[in-house]
Amino acid sequence: MKKLLVLMLLGIFIFALAACNKPDYSGAYTGYSWKDEANGVSLEDTTEKIETTLTLDSDGIITAVDMDFLVLKDDQWIKRNDPTAVVSFDTSIEPQAVVLGDNDIEQGISMFDIKVNDTMSLFVVGVDDNGTVAYGVVDPMIRYILESKFDSNYDFSTPIGDLTINNGFVPTIRTSSGGAIKPETWEDIENTSILDISDYSHVYSVRGTYEGITNDTTVQELLELSGVSFVDGTPQPMAATYGYHSAGGWYGNYKNIEETLIGKNATDMKGLVSYTGKAYNGNDYAISVNEENFFGLNKDTVSGATNSIQKSYDTISGATVRMSRENTSFQRALVEAGIIEEDDVIKGRF
Repeated sequence: MKKLLVLMLLGIFIFALAACNKPDYSGAYTGYSWKDEANGVSLEDTTEKIETTLTLDSDGIITAVDMDFLVLKDDQWIKRNDPTAVVSFDTSIEPQAVVLGDNDIEQGISMFDIKVNDTMSLFVVGVDDNGTVAYGVVDPMIRYILESKFDSNYDFSTPIGDLTINNGFVPTIRTSSGGAIKPETWEDIENTSILDISDYSHVYSVRGTYEGITNDTTVQELLELSGVSFVDGTPQPMAATYGYHSAGGWYGNYKNIEETLIGKNATDMKGLVSYTGKAYNGNDYAISVNEENFFGLNKDTVSGATNSIQKSYDTISGATVRMSRENTSFQRALVEAGIIEEDDVIKGRF
């Protein structure tokens, strides 16, 4: 009996000792990825960075995530993923297309005045007192604002597939030079609807505000999805408003990542993406990671030297796949939490 009691006490002691030695992960941990780290630029001297803060409970369960893309502008850090915008419009202005040149472009004339940190996936719309509609959308493939003006007598049953580049949609402002498609002349795409500019233009309709639209969707249906009200087929006056289509721009992408991570055990994670396996072209992703753990710098970079380590039409957490930078920031938060080592961090293409 005494021997059994001793064994029981010993078992309790061992259990208590193990419990005492169990790591306590509770706290908030922040990690960074930054532009030009591969070129020797320090975090303190960079002009762009991604900051990820993970809040963990004692077991390492992620209870909160805050991920921000920060850009230094006029000596202040602004959030690229801040969706706030200030928009106004003037329907007396006739939209005019960007003038494309061999080495540069000349911006066109827009009906809209837009103040926003980033325009990815932005759409804007307003209706004046006469019922004239001003509509604009940033195309994800060419990265231009495409604008349309419809007076109150317009046939709003027109299918949006009938509105083509420079014949219904005018590319007025280039918002980024980094579009997947870079037209040299508008004739290259001028007979194309916004859903047919690229094989990847389906991103408009996969999710978000315009989920399910097709070339047969009417102009009225598109405008109603954008926030315009109609009475007896006539658009009703409304102040300028805005939103984000597809995954919701930078804000939507990062929110999707954050929401997907909450509830997961960080101690079971090595990162947001995997560098194992093969790309669609049959090459190993690992080829793209050099001896210093930088991704996408060598000449053998898999997936066409983009920022992506997966097929470009895949998604991660409902976000875009160009995740190597976000992955680095997330991994460094894991380093701060003592879950992985800095040597485990794959430094993404930034």
